[in-house]
Amino acid sequence: MRDYLARVSRHALVRTIRDRGVELVKVCPGERVLDAGCGPGDMAARFAGLGAHVTAIDADPAMVAVAAEIPGITAQTGDLAALHRPGAFDVVWAERVLQHVPDPDRVVGNLVRALAPGGRICLVDVDWTGLVVDGVDDDLADQVLGVFRTVVPHPSMGRTLRRRLVRQGLTTVEVTAFLGVSTDLADAAAVIPVLDERLVPAPGAWFSALREAAGRDEFLMALPVYLAVGSA
Repeated sequence: MRDYLARVSRHALVRTIRDRGVELVKVCPGERVLDAGCGPGDMAARFAGLGAHVTAIDADPAMVAVAAEIPGITAQTGDLAALHRPGAFDVVWAERVLQHVPDPDRVVGNLVRALAPGGRICLVDVDWTGLVVDGVDDDLADQVLGVFRTVVPHPSMGRTLRRRLVRQGLTTVEVTAFLGVSTDLADAAAVIPVLDERLVPAPGAWFSALREAAGRDEFLMALPVYLAVGSA
């Protein structure tokens, strides 16, 4: 998992999305930042580099141990559904986390309540229901992608981010949609688990079809990702 997250962090689309989010939340030196669902701490490190006081929380102790090695970060193992830090942070960042949690509205509520007056929150997530693959048999693609979407607890999370923030009382919410498109199978497989046979069990015919499509230069993948920024 750590290797997969590292590949995702290096991907051009992810870097573009993160740059836009950082631009919008405008972290200033001395501000208190929460990286919620921090993983190995890539964004926590970025915020610390901007001079912020960063708290990084993740449910996975292994990820927290990695993040804890980064200078200037307080890393903690925790359940975001149980987070109770009212008014404790100037900026909250949660990237590709909400699709996995059992109760995303509860987590979003906790994150919004953690904002100090004038605080900013940035949510980033994928809409897996919008994932399309061309160059392989349509029925095979529908079958495999349909099963993959059932593995993610909330596959449509990306497009729901705005309304979840609005429901928590935020009146200023800006949404940006990104469409990741790739015609390079290796590039796409670096960030899309269902295209990587090391990560997802799928019929051998699926991966064979992907390689054949790539060999004919007919492979195409597209995936929407949403970024929502709100102000308290």
